Amino acid sequence: MHDCGIVSYGIKVPVHRIKAEDVVNVWKNNDINILKKSLNIHERAVLNSDEDVVTLAFESAINCIENTKLQRNEIEALYLGTSTNPDLSRSSAARILEMLGDNHFTMTSDIQFSGKSGTSALQLGYSLVKSSLTKNALIIGSDTINRHIPPGDQREPYAGAGAASVLLGNENVIADIEHMVSYTSDFPDDIRPEDQRYIRSGLPLGRDKTFHGLVKHSIQAANKLFEISNTNVKDYKFGVFQQTTGTSAFLVGDALGFDKKAIVPSIYADKIGDAGAASPLIGLSKVLDIASPGDKILVIGYGFGAGADAISLRVTDFIKDFRNKNKIEYSLNKDIIHVDYATATKYEFKYIRPDISFNTYL
Repeated sequence: MHDCGIVSYGIKVPVHRIKAEDVVNVWKNNDINILKKSLNIHERAVLNSDEDVVTLAFESAINCIENTKLQRNEIEALYLGTSTNPDLSRSSAARILEMLGDNHFTMTSDIQFSGKSGTSALQLGYSLVKSSLTKNALIIGSDTINRHIPPGDQREPYAGAGAASVLLGNENVIADIEHMVSYTSDFPDDIRPEDQRYIRSGLPLGRDKTFHGLVKHSIQAANKLFEISNTNVKDYKFGVFQQTTGTSAFLVGDALGFDKKAIVPSIYADKIGDAGAASPLIGLSKVLDIASPGDKILVIGYGFGAGADAISLRVTDFIKDFRNKNKIEYSLNKDIIHVDYATATKYEFKYIRPDISFNTYL
């Protein structure tokens, strides 16, 4: 058994954004002050007409691989975590693999069920590399929650999109994966039945849903990880948690006893919104941008009707060499284009999407 960890990482988020007040002003069903002050929501990502889970995932993968010496056709395993796969019976992971290169002898699969699909995919990739079944594994979390929240839903102002990729290996590892634990529970705080486009809430929005779902499940996973690793909150420099809103990660961190400053570096949802399966991997990428050798990171992914995954990592000395050789400029708020509600509705095909399209607009 060899050491295994993150060798590189990359993200991709849409450049289009819509301000929270522009959504609220259309439906008059939300209080903008509550969104901004209580939920820390200011704007969210808007998909372009030709963006989906696959395109976002592919671009994040390119950003990840380009920071290494690895050739695209040298990928030995590729796993995609998503809860909004554009095809129910076609592998998006296989499509991404073909977009990347011509290596067909690669283990691939879609891990598609909830917001923790990204961390679950990471667990699978880790197992392959750790056991030497593969030399590397490309793990991608990608979701388009915004396209799957109905018009007028109270979650619409913070339903976002994004993708993040991490390359796992056992050479030049910048962050060792030390321990991982899963707490599994069928708690249906959100539901997306078969053949239905929109994600429905199984519980009233607000405190009960957040605490009985996200917070309680994250605590269970974290406490078990602390037990098996003989660690506690004080051992971790950073906490990276699922971000359904701009405050959800702080609620988890506070419940576990983390200082707020350990959570702040990972926060992105205030400007991007909920990125689903990509959420903990985007937050982790932000932290790796600034982490120092020896820093320990606790990552927890949460998914409705699935439970929570807790993963502990330790940053290595290779992070210095990695940054010296690569320009890490994963700005989440670079070249932003703000659009109005009508444009966002058109781009995200909120009301109509023909079975056969002539182009990306018709």
